[in-house]
Amino acid sequence: METISLDQIRLQKKLKKMLIILPVLFILLILILSSFYKVNTGEAVVIERFGSAVRVVKDAGIHMKVPLAETVRRVSLTKRHQIEYGYRTLRGSSSMSAADYQEIAEEQTVIVEAVGNNSSLVLTELIVEYRVSNPINYLYKVDDLENTIRLVLEDTLRNTLQTVTLDQALTDKLSIDAEIKPELQRKLNSYEAGIEIIEVKTQNTSLLDSVDTAYREIEKANQYRNSKIEESQKYKNTVVPKAEAEATQLIEQAKAYKARVIAQAKAGVAEFLALYAEYKKNPDIIREKIYTESMQEFIANNNVIIDTTSGSNMYKFYNMNDNGGSRQGGNTSQQAAGSDIIQDIIQQEQEPGNENQEINGGEVEANE
Repeated sequence: METISLDQIRLQKKLKKMLIILPVLFILLILILSSFYKVNTGEAVVIERFGSAVRVVKDAGIHMKVPLAETVRRVSLTKRHQIEYGYRTLRGSSSMSAADYQEIAEEQTVIVEAVGNNSSLVLTELIVEYRVSNPINYLYKVDDLENTIRLVLEDTLRNTLQTVTLDQALTDKLSIDAEIKPELQRKLNSYEAGIEIIEVKTQNTSLLDSVDTAYREIEKANQYRNSKIEESQKYKNTVVPKAEAEATQLIEQAKAYKARVIAQAKAGVAEFLALYAEYKKNPDIIREKIYTESMQEFIANNNVIIDTTSGSNMYKFYNMNDNGGSRQGGNTSQQAAGSDIIQDIIQQEQEPGNENQEINGGEVEANE
């Protein structure tokens, strides 16, 4: 018969107690550990109780929850999520190979300027970046958030490009992106998506091959037209100021000529009125003066010889200019001689018996 010592019995009792206590301690340890959770900086924790969200914790640090009954769902508030539209990245770039992309034709093709008669098709590719702003809406309100964003983006993009021209769609990408972003945010807010759109950035906008050929021809025509316009503008800027300057000069010359002629006319009128007033007072003296000055001017301006030796009342004038004689250089001496001759003629007219003598100056014999 086997004998069992008291020590063995005590050891067996202790083992039985330990087998009961250890599972309890293990369960308690699990409960204690599951009662605490940590919130990292830049993230939010949504606490679910039996599958329903009860609260959101955003403060970084250690927090407590009801073990087993409450679970934790973490959401990053700083991570930038990205949606590709019009293409998909199949493989990212590396030091050994370039990135590989796949174009999505049904997303790329968009109608521009649909409100007019010049509508055309463009192929556009863009990226939308967003981050979570409301964790509960982000997790529970929208089932398939990525596809929802794509659908909303497609609707916004097509409505926006319908109102812009082809040139704007190809060149003014920043303005189009700035117009798409608030409209996309507004629609996603109506769906309570719980996200904030950070950036809408168009990667590429191109034309179909057939449209691209026609567009390039139009660009060439526009460049040619603009060059001709610039040339005509340069010509205008050169010719018009010159013509205006010449016109101004002619006008000033005409004004000066007008002023000079008017002044001369006024001076002539004033001289005539003064002479006429003197003539009314002393007609014989003024008549003699006019005759003397006229004959002096005639003799001074012509190379003539007066024949006074005939003794008759008719004097002969011989014009020496017809023989090629020059009157320049001799005007002073001729004028002096002519003045003396005229004075002699006047004195002879004033002598008694010669008062009715007339000088016939109409007969001038020229030496041919």
